[in-house]
Formats: sequence, structure tokens, C-alpha cells
Amino acid sequence: MLGVGGIVGLAVAYVALQRRDHPAARPLAWIAGLPGAVGLCYAALIVVPDLPGPGVILAVTEALMVVNVGYFVVFTLAYTGRSAWLTRRRRGLIVGYFAVISVATAVDIYTKEVVVRTVNGLTFPVVPARTEGLVFLVAVLSVYGAIFVGTGILVRFLISSRNVYRKQTALIVGAIGLSVVGGVVFEAGINIHPGLNLNLVFYSVEVVLIALALFRYEFLNVEPLAPDVVLEQIEDPVLVLDESDIVVDTNPAARLLVDAADPVGTPVTDLLPGLLSAVTKDETYVRPGSDAESGGQAEVYDLNAAPISDQYDRERGTVVVLRDISLQKERERTLEQLQSVSQRFLSAETADEVLEVAVAAADELLEYPYSGAMLYDRDSGVLRPATYAESLRTAFDGIPVDEMVIEPGETDIWTVFESGEPMLGDPLDVSDEVPVDIGGSLLFPLGEHGVLGISAGADHEGFTDDDRRFAEVLASTTENALDRVKKERQLRESRELVTTRNNQIEFFNSVLRHDLLNGMQVVDGHVELLSERVDGEAAEHVSVIEDWTADMVSLTRNVRAVTGVISGDRTAESQPVDLGRALTEKVRKVRDGHEGVVVDLVADVDALPPVRADEFLPEVFENLLTNAIEHNDRETAEITVDATVDGDVATVRVADNGPGVDDEQKEAVFDEAVTSEGSGSVGFGLHFVRVMVDRGRRTPSCH
Repeated sequence: MLGVGGIVGLAVAYVALQRRDHPAARPLAWIAGLPGAVGLCYAALIVVPDLPGPGVILAVTEALMVVNVGYFVVFTLAYTGRSAWLTRRRRGLIVGYFAVISVATAVDIYTKEVVVRTVNGLTFPVVPARTEGLVFLVAVLSVYGAIFVGTGILVRFLISSRNVYRKQTALIVGAIGLSVVGGVVFEAGINIHPGLNLNLVFYSVEVVLIALALFRYEFLNVEPLAPDVVLEQIEDPVLVLDESDIVVDTNPAARLLVDAADPVGTPVTDLLPGLLSAVTKDETYVRPGSDAESGGQAEVYDLNAAPISDQYDRERGTVVVLRDISLQKERERTLEQLQSVSQRFLSAETADEVLEVAVAAADELLEYPYSGAMLYDRDSGVLRPATYAESLRTAFDGIPVDEMVIEPGETDIWTVFESGEPMLGDPLDVSDEVPVDIGGSLLFPLGEHGVLGISAGADHEGFTDDDRRFAEVLASTTENALDRVKKERQLRESRELVTTRNNQIEFFNSVLRHDLLNGMQVVDGHVELLSERVDGEAAEHVSVIEDWTADMVSLTRNVRAVTGVISGDRTAESQPVDLGRALTEKVRKVRDGHEGVVVDLVADVDALPPVRADEFLPEVFENLLTNAIEHNDRETAEITVDATVDGDVATVRVADNGPGVDDEQKEAVFDEAVTSEGSGSVGFGLHFVRVMVDRGRRTPSCH
């Protein structure tokens, strides 16, 4: 028996060394191999009792058994995942401590007298039992203390939340407990034969059980943490897979998902094709064929996969949790489709077209077949049918729908329109003329435009919060589209009105210019005759009249030209303009035409270079000068005109001693129809300046 136990121990040590990838394999090889060697030594002493030096052999075997306890402590630390703490130095200290005790034990035994005994025909050498002495006491306390500590570490790990191999650990603890009990019984003197060392027998059984637990049982039983809580009580489907992606455990929800009473042992690829690919790509998972089973709505799952790691941080499997997000995805698809409806609204040009899009969306996207819309008739003060889904059109076949108006205070429809508050899900108060039971309805006001009604029929189980939310989005989008159509219609009408008025104004302007030119030509003819008959001071006044008459004719023609340029009928070509000459002529004209006005041209006009502008630049200067005179409240208006050149930019400044312009008005004075208080002017002068200067990509400013 001792020989067989020794051979078994050495065999287990060999197997453990072949599995060196396991962190606990090396210490297991020691705690199996050392007792195995001791068992063979005892067997040899029994078979050949007269071997030379039996005392040495007995001393060495006892020393090996003491050292074996040190390796047992190392094994428990490695198995429970304390490899980070179990450094090479600490491992050496543990084994070294027991090596010292083993040497002391060997010396103590070697000094004892070896006695050869014969019992039941077996002759064997023995050493008298040691029950006293310091070496014995230290050895016993160290050995059983270490066994107690190691067993405590294993028991603590057995109940630890991190242990994913509870049955494996329980088997190891049971094997060690059996060995401890056997050792205590042996030390107490209870033995079936004096030549049989029960410690070695129990050690052999222990190492065999531990080896089975580590190298065989581990691969067959991946048992996740707290299965009653993690698996059974989770509503989402949970699958536990081993390293080969074989299902090793499930919860009830997962068994319903795969439609199998016991899917354990089946590859997950057979149960849920494509699941592993979705996990790898971090994508949602759509169960194949689910759309056909649920009437068109696919089952979509959000995946949460987490590895199962053992105490050595090695991945031994995977836990996959599938969260059903089918409704969420359906909501997202519906919202996306509603957004696409917004694009269709943009192409609608009339209110009827907008409502046709809305009713079609309610029927096709939201699957509400009894839907329709009514528009408010301002002339009659009633709501009139605008459009209906095809189901209602069929139901109303033969009934004059256009005459089914909603008058104030008559039905729920008018209440919703008048109050602006929707009605969500209640049956409609409709007349007996409606030939179909439309069930509960959602009514939404469309602002001042009308009402959108959505109904699903009598068989409908009621509207969910999502139904109401989607219908509200559709109604809001419809109202916005109706507002846009109304504004665009008003804008078109406004543009048509402006075009008509512009044409009328242009007609009157052309008549006015024609009559004005004819009148000025008559005046010019009489002034020419008058100039031949007067002299002296009267001749000077006649000359002024003649100049102004010529300017009026020129202005009338310029107005025609400016109108053509602004409207695009005529192009004003840029050309070199003598800046000094233009300023001189306009200053002289203003001086001659206005009494009590002092206009001082301080610029060196001879030094001013030509500038590139159109033919209307001199008129701009004249408008600036006359504007300064018109808005001057002094007895004598004093105007200063200056011009400077900086590089290729010429700047003309017109300043006066008038009241000035408020800071908040300095940007607005160039706008059309902006005037100073009490001026009586329509402000065309400065607006003309801005229009003509802007055309030349220049900027007027007020300081």
C-alpha cells in the first residue's frame, strides 16, 4: 500500500509538472512528489528491513514530510490567487523556514535508537514515538499551524465572491480535511498496523483529489458567481459561455429566448446565430427570423458581454446579457420617418397639399387608418373637411363629405380648435352620419388653420405615450408647414402688389419726366429771350434762372438714368472723373443758388487726381451740399468741403455748422425715408448718396 501510494504521488507530481501553465501546478507537484518519495522509502524498508543505515532513511523521510507542509502553504496561496503577494523571496522564506525545522527534526530522529520489529510476519525498522522535546514541540506547532492557516485560506476563498469554481474549491478543502483527520488519528496512535504510515496513505488520496479538481473538474464546471441572484432574478436574457462558446448556464429569460428547455451544452452559434459576431463588433443584435414571428417588428438587443475570470485573472468564459431595445429602435425609426415627412412638407405649396402629406404619414407611418384634417373657413366661420385617409374615404362613399361642416360649439372637434388644447384618446362626439366606428381618437389643433384627427378604429387597444408623442410631433410639424405656406402665399401676394405699384409709379414717373422736360424747355426758351432784354443786376438773376433750368433738365435726365441703373435696365460704366472739377462746379452751383450760405472749398483742387467713378458722382456731391443746407438751423449756413488722397483712396468731407446728428442716428441717416424732425423732407438725398456710393463699392459715413 505504501508503494502504491508512493507511485501515485510521483505520478501526480509528473502530471502537475506537465500542466505548468496553472499557477498552482508547481507547488502541487512538490506536495505530491515528496510524500510519494517517502512512501517508496517506507516500502523499501519493509521489503528489505536489513538495509544499511535505516536511521538515515527514517530521518530523511520525516524531514521531507515537514518540508512538504511548507509547499502546502505555498500551494494554498497560489491557488487562491495571491500570486502577486507570493514573491520569490516570500516563497523562499516559507519553504526555508520548514526546511530548517525539517533538518532539526532529521537530526533529532537520527540521534534516536532504531528498533527493528516484527508484527504479523512483517519486519520493519521504527523509531520510538517522540512526545517531548523542543524540536518535537516546534515541529508539531509549525506543521499543524501551517495546515490550519492554509485550510483557513482555502475556506475563506470558498465563500469569497470572486471564486467562480466553488465546487472545485470545496473538493480541495475536503481532500485536505481528510488528510488532516488521518494525520491526527495516526499521531494519536490509532493504526491498523505498526508498519503502515497512515499519513502517507491520506496524503496520496489528498493529492489525487486535488489533481482531479485542478486539471479535470475545472474544465467541466464553469460556475458563475451567485447564480441565484445573477441569473434567476434578472429579467434580461443571460447566457454563460465557456472558453469554447458552449452554453454552460442560462436564466429563464434566456431559455424563453432560444425556445429550449435545456440549452446547456449547446454551442451558442446554434441557438443564436450571429450573436458572437455582434459581441465582437460591439453592435446590436437582431434575432434572425424575429420579424416574421412578431408580424414585421424585429427583436433588437443591446449586448453587454463580460469575461469570467478565475482567481488567477485568467478568462475562463463569458457572460452575455441581452437587453431588449426593440421598442426603442422602433421609436427611433418612427422619428426618422417623421423627419423625412418634414422634407415632403417643404415641397407642399398649398394648405391642402400639406394636410394630404400629414394624413398620409398618419396612415402609413403611424398606422392610424382613420385619420383626417379639417380647415377653418374664415368666410363662413366653420371647419370644413380638407382631406381623409383612404379608409375613411371608403367609409364615406356616397355621403357628401364636403357638406359635413363643424359649426361653433357643435362637437369635440370645434372645442379642440377653439381652445387650442388637444384631446388624447377619448371617443369622439360625432354625428350619427359617420358610418364607421373610429374608436378613440387623438385630436390636435393646428393653430388658426384647423384640426388634425387621428383614429385607429374600434379594435385599437388604446394609445400609448409613444403614440401620443409621435402624433404630437406630426401635428406640430403640420402646423409649422401650414404657417410657412401661409407666409409664402402672403409674400407672393405682397410681391405681386409691389410689382404692380412699381409699374404704376414708373408709368407716372415717365409721364412726369416727360411733362417736366417739356416745361423746362419752355422756361428755357423764355429765359433765353429775357436774357437779351435785360442787363445789370437783373441779368445776373436771369443767368441764375438759366443755370437752374439747365440743371433741372439735367436732373430729370439723370433720374431716368439712375432709375435704369438701379432697376438693372441700364449699366453705369465706370470712367475717369476729374474730382477737383466736379467739386468746383457743384460748390459754385450751390453758392449761386442759395443766399445766406457760405461754402468754403478748402481742398487744393488742382492737386486732386482723377478718380474712377460713374457719371453720377457729381450728383452725389450736390446732394451732400443741399442736404447740409436743408437741415441747417443757423442764420448763415457755413459749409466746408475738403478732399484728401491717401495712396489710391480719395476721401471727400462735407462739414457744416448745423445741429449735427445724434449718435444713434448716424448709421440710419442714409436709409430711405429717414429725416430729421420738422424738416419736411423725405430723406431721398442721403439715401441717393448711399445707393450710388455703394454701387462703386465705397462707403458713406456720418460723424
